[in-house]
Amino acid sequence: MRRLAACLAAVSLSLLVVANAAADDGDTAILARPSFGVGEQVAMRLTVSTPAGQTVEVNPGGGEWNQVEVVRVTATSSRPVGDRAITTIDLVVASFAPGKAKFQPVVSIVSGSEVTQRALPVLNLNVLSGIGPNDKLEISPLAPPAEIEGAESPLLRPAIALGVVVGLFVVAGGLFLAARALSRRPKRAPFEAPQVAQPPTLTGAEGMIDSDPVGAYRTLSYVVRSALGSKYGFPASSLTTPELKRRMESAGVDRWQARLVGGLLEECDAVVYAGYRPAGERRNADLNMAREIVEGVA
Repeated sequence: MRRLAACLAAVSLSLLVVANAAADDGDTAILARPSFGVGEQVAMRLTVSTPAGQTVEVNPGGGEWNQVEVVRVTATSSRPVGDRAITTIDLVVASFAPGKAKFQPVVSIVSGSEVTQRALPVLNLNVLSGIGPNDKLEISPLAPPAEIEGAESPLLRPAIALGVVVGLFVVAGGLFLAARALSRRPKRAPFEAPQVAQPPTLTGAEGMIDSDPVGAYRTLSYVVRSALGSKYGFPASSLTTPELKRRMESAGVDRWQARLVGGLLEECDAVVYAGYRPAGERRNADLNMAREIVEGVA
């Protein structure tokens, strides 16, 4: 189909009719057909000769077009000929005024900031009307309405009523089953707020110093570190034991107290991470030392 349309377009352009080709400065205006129907789109080619460096634009607003409207510009090209330029403009036009008439295409010649209008050769056209010479200029009356075979079935209304009743029974049955299922659902237990875990204390460490030394010494380390962090304002819980000893020295903590803290925390690390298990007397001594440190920084 595309090849056929291209062939038809080529044949149409090859059959272009030159109307009033004689014009000044070598300007020409070519209309594909001098006769066409109302509103029918027809190809046109304009050739304009200008000095080199000037541009040409179609100006469809002038009265010279005589009710011929420019539908669109399809192509524009320019080629030099000596010291002049030949501009070719392909466009599509249409007219909605039936009858024979003359018109002149108008173009604008642009040279820098100056614009001049040029009327091209006069063209003759014949716009054919879609109404024949013997046709009546009247609107024909509409045909009377025709009867359609068939009528409403006598069973239609009873069927609709029966459908409505059945639908109501289905909806009522669905509601009853839904209510019954909801009533049989087990009731949920009342919401209870989760118990907030209390922080480890030295009392808790004392209770498991013999049975769970790892948990007890982990608690001792936590309580001592938390007390030091609250007292001196540094993250004691996230520091290693050597880092904590250096931090206490830079914070101005008494050297004796810093040594006690460092020794106790090293003991805690050995029990928690190295598998060391001190004797019962040593465990109680470490517990008393933790109490002294916490009370000293309170």
